[in-house]
Formats: sequence, structure tokens, C-alpha cells
Amino acid sequence: MASQRASRRLAALLLLLGALCSAAAAARFAPADNHLLACGAEAPAVLPDGRRFVPDSGCASTRLRSPAPTLASAAPPTGSPPPPPSPLHASARVFSCRASYDLAVSRRGRHILRLHFYPFAPTLASSRFHVGAGGLLLLHNFTASSPVVKEFILPVESDVLVLTFVPDSGSTAFVNAIELFSAPEELVGDIGTIATSAGAAQIDGLSSQVFETLYRINVAGRKVTPFNDTLWRTWVNDGKFLVDTDSTNYKVWSFSGRIAYPRGSRQMTREVAPDNVYNSARSVRPGANVTWGFPVPASSRYLVRMHFCDIVSKALYELYFNIFVNGNLAVKDFDLSSTTGFLAYPYYIDFIVDVEDEGMLKLAIGGLKQSQSDEASGILNALEIMRMNKTSGGMDGNFPIALDMEDVVSKGIGEFARSLLCGFIFAGLFVALVMLVLRLRTELRNNGTAWSWKPMDSGEGTLAKAYQLVPSKTDY
Repeated sequence: MASQRASRRLAALLLLLGALCSAAAAARFAPADNHLLACGAEAPAVLPDGRRFVPDSGCASTRLRSPAPTLASAAPPTGSPPPPPSPLHASARVFSCRASYDLAVSRRGRHILRLHFYPFAPTLASSRFHVGAGGLLLLHNFTASSPVVKEFILPVESDVLVLTFVPDSGSTAFVNAIELFSAPEELVGDIGTIATSAGAAQIDGLSSQVFETLYRINVAGRKVTPFNDTLWRTWVNDGKFLVDTDSTNYKVWSFSGRIAYPRGSRQMTREVAPDNVYNSARSVRPGANVTWGFPVPASSRYLVRMHFCDIVSKALYELYFNIFVNGNLAVKDFDLSSTTGFLAYPYYIDFIVDVEDEGMLKLAIGGLKQSQSDEASGILNALEIMRMNKTSGGMDGNFPIALDMEDVVSKGIGEFARSLLCGFIFAGLFVALVMLVLRLRTELRNNGTAWSWKPMDSGEGTLAKAYQLVPSKTDY
């Protein structure tokens, strides 16, 4: 009997574990569009997070177009050089001229595009090229001399996204892997707070912008890999970005409890940020500041998303602090409890900031003395920095680079057709003029007339010269 009861309990436990696993699997984000391409590969590449990248040459929902043959290049066999850090880096697609991928889109809206570059050969490390998507120039004069992943969030309003690679003159272009998948609606809001020296104000229209992710930081926490993120993102530790290294100004916190996402919220979900980034925080003591500095391209506009989750307080209304964005006071006397109403409740603020010539973006939190704790006055759990497109033509501005293969072909055909039509019109007019002159000469000969030059009286006693058709005979 005892063994039967133990068997029943074990079976019930297994059923419970199966149900929990099924619920967890169902809770994972399932994008409507999910293109995962291993470029130049001959077999699928499976990542540790479980995703399966298929070869770009045999994908039904993708078409590769190029006026010249493309080269599928494989990484050298492992031996003296270190092995590729990822299965996606074992091969690449190399382009000697303009080429495009047509990626089918089943649901229009914001998408996440990731491009993987791993120059496993010297020729790839010296490649210089441009990359565009949907007619927008994403990368200009790009060179991948080291492994890098470029991520963009962009609106897609067509049934096909055209991803174009344009080599620079005398160079080539390449890509190792491509990810394109639908972004959750709550990932990018429409309203942000612009921080300037004159103060802070709200602006809208963010949802129509294109963003390039530059930094994704887990403050005071470990690196978060795609395996632990529902959108397969990577978050790195903030240690090397700290400007204030005086450890007496801050304290590191970790949390093992449950992060309480707002039930039914369309703004805060695990797709915005996973639990792992809210389980750690760096706090600032009252009267002190903690500052982070990030090198960024100058003369650009950025979206800075700062994530907050009170995992340090024992009760509500204990934290009061200021938030500074690039030296400007963005939020004064910030009270996280009044905003969320709960502890361990995630929240974020989107700031818009213009970085001019200095090329450095600084973020800081400053503790206030009215806080109820002597060791924690303000906190920061995570942050993201994204560059915004400068114009409707590109991230760096407008450049005269044809990105759409159809536009290039139609433009060439159109110019040829116009030239041909103009030639036909000119030839037709010339022939018509010649025929008119010949016919007129024939009629004049038949009528006994010819062209001649004769002075005539102007009627005022003076002579005037004029072209006149006069008879050459006096038959009448």
C-alpha cells in the first residue's frame, strides 16, 4: 500500500511538473513573424536557447536576389584559431554587388531586426558596405572588424520587408545570420520625456521612429543571455560604465522574491524586461550621486529607458531621489511608491536626449535626505540606450544610395524607356520636316515658282530687303 501511495504521489508530481512546464512554454512570447536565417549555411543551426536558424538558400518565406552569384563562405575548421562563439558564426553569405533578401511579413507593425556579423576571414574584416531595410539606410560605410550584433526596432508597413546589402566600391558585403520577428505592442510606447537644460517636457510620436540598440544594461546583476529573455536579448553588467567608483555612495542589492507584473497591463510585461534585470539593483545613499557614462556617436538623438523596481524597501514611501540625464535634471523628487503603489513592481521611464559634440551620454541618480533609509535613497535596476533615426531616409541622415532592388531596376528601365521615346519623337519630327520641305519644293516647281531674293519698296521711299516669293516667269 505504501508503495502504491508513493507511486500515486510521484505520478501527481510529474503531472504537476508537466502542467507547469506547459504553462511556462505557453507563456513564452510567440511572434507572428519569426524569420531566423543562417546565411550561407548548408544545415540548420540550433542555439542553446532552443531557436533553430534555417539556411537562407532554402527558406520558403525568404527570397534572395542578386544580379551576380553570391558566395556561401564557411569558417575555417577549428584548430589553431579559436572556434566560433556561436553556431551562427560558422558560415556567412558574401555579396560582391548589391543584393537583397525579401522577407515575408504576415502582420504589419513594429519588428525587431538583428544582423549578426562575425568576420572569420581577413577579407570579411576588411569589407565595407551599407545595409538598408524597407528603403531606410540602417548602416552606412559599415565595417565589422570584430564580432558584433546590430539590433534595430522598426515599423514595417508592407507585406514584404526588403533587406538590402550594398558593397562599397571595390569591396564586398557579408552577413552571418538574420533575425526578423514581430515585436510585442508594449515594447515601444509613443510618449517620452525630453530632458534639456531648460527643463523636461513630454513629446510623442516615438512609435513611428526607428531605433538602434546600443546598450542594454543589467545594473548590479549578472549577464542575462537570450536563454533567460523572452525576446532573446542580452543584458550586460554595468560595472565598467560606472563613473563614480566610490563604493560608499552606493550599495548592491539582490532579490529572490517574486516580481509582481501588473495584471492585464499593456505597458509592463516580461517582454519589456525579464525578471532577471529586476532582481538586482544599485542604490544611492541620501545626499550622494551615482553616475554611469556611455560613449555614443555625437550629433544624434537617443531614447534612454531607465527601469525601476523597489526591491530594497521594507515599506512603501521610503525612496525619494532625482534623475539626471546628461547633466540635466529630468525628474525631481521621484517617488516610485506613488507611481506603482506596490513594492517589487516594475516600472520604466523613457527619456529623449540629444547628444551633441561630446559623444558621451551620462545618467545619474541622486539621493535625497527625506528618504526613510540611511543606506538607500534611490535605485536603478536596468537601462537601455537606443539611437533614433535622424531623418526619414536613414539613421545617419540621407545618403544617395539605392536600397530597393525594384527601384533600381524600374529606374533603369524607366530611364531607358524615356531615352528611347525621346529618340523616336526626334526622329519622327526630323522625317516629317524633310518630307514637308520636299513636298513644298515639288509644288513650287510645278507652279513655276522658285525662291528668290528681291528688293522691294517699303512704301516710304526707302528700300527694304525681305524674303518674298516672286514669279520667275511672266506667263500672265
